[in-house]
Amino acid sequence: MPPKRGGGGSNKRSKSRDKARQLTTTTNDTQLIKNLSTSTSSQSKFTIAPLIIEGARLKKLELNDLIKKHMTDVRVCDIQLSRSGIFTLYAADVNSFNRLLNDFTQILAANGQTSVKIFVPRSIQRIKNTEKVAFVKRVDIEIPESRIPDALMDTGFNVESVVRLTTKDRNTPTRTIKIISNDSQNRNAFVQTGLKIDSMYFPAEPAMQNKNPVQCYLCLQYNQKAKYCKTKQQVCARCGGNHHVDQCNDLQQNAKCCNCQGDHLATSHDCPKFKEQEKRIQSMINQYASTTTQVTTKAPDPNNAVEFPFLHNGNQRHQDYLHNEIIEEIIQVL
Repeated sequence: MPPKRGGGGSNKRSKSRDKARQLTTTTNDTQLIKNLSTSTSSQSKFTIAPLIIEGARLKKLELNDLIKKHMTDVRVCDIQLSRSGIFTLYAADVNSFNRLLNDFTQILAANGQTSVKIFVPRSIQRIKNTEKVAFVKRVDIEIPESRIPDALMDTGFNVESVVRLTTKDRNTPTRTIKIISNDSQNRNAFVQTGLKIDSMYFPAEPAMQNKNPVQCYLCLQYNQKAKYCKTKQQVCARCGGNHHVDQCNDLQQNAKCCNCQGDHLATSHDCPKFKEQEKRIQSMINQYASTTTQVTTKAPDPNNAVEFPFLHNGNQRHQDYLHNEIIEEIIQVL
């Protein structure tokens, strides 16, 4: 007898189940790879500032072995060596960072490396320094600077310097006070509290991070100043020629940026190169600044009923008394 039709149904169902298992396994593996890649990318972002080592005539392995031998408590995430022989060290924690910055120079000198310099990159150090600065505006000229540190110490703040800003000619004092705290925590607490001198109150505000890229006014390249310009050749911001933009004869033609070849001046903030550098600076600020949210404070608002609640006058108290008497009489009747 011929076999019954439909006998292969169980085989089809088993094959479909196998395909479902394979699809589930593939999906799980893909998700696992995504999670691993996300974890790896998050770990690659260093939150502690790197250290630059200049003048060390060593190979990467030799520097690694010196740290391993003489600084057993130091943990380093990565060591990078540039083509110019400059090392970049990424410490794993604050203790390792401080040990490398303060003690590693002596260890290198004891091992024949006497002309070594260890420092934090200037761009990152600038971010750290800005986090310690606050400004107090509209401070009366009659108030001497010497009274401000005393007032800050009385409220428990630690500051490095208090300076009254002057005009550009440095002859006329202004009403703005620049206060540099010992650290960013002191600065942020001071900004929240403000300056209190006896019975006088002055709100404080934090210094803003500079997000504008540095551009050489000679060659118009980014990340360098004219003082250190290698070409020392003036470049026109309009046409790219070897002259100043005020002396350009191509005023009737469209501008051509010498950095991106776009139809705008090389000093324009609409230039893609400018926006790229601005984005890089903002990324560095987000990475190395202890706080990315703006810390602000303001004087108490006299019109705010929460900060200054209304006081009951005599008539109001009398009305409240009568109101309570009426309620008590109603309760007694009931």
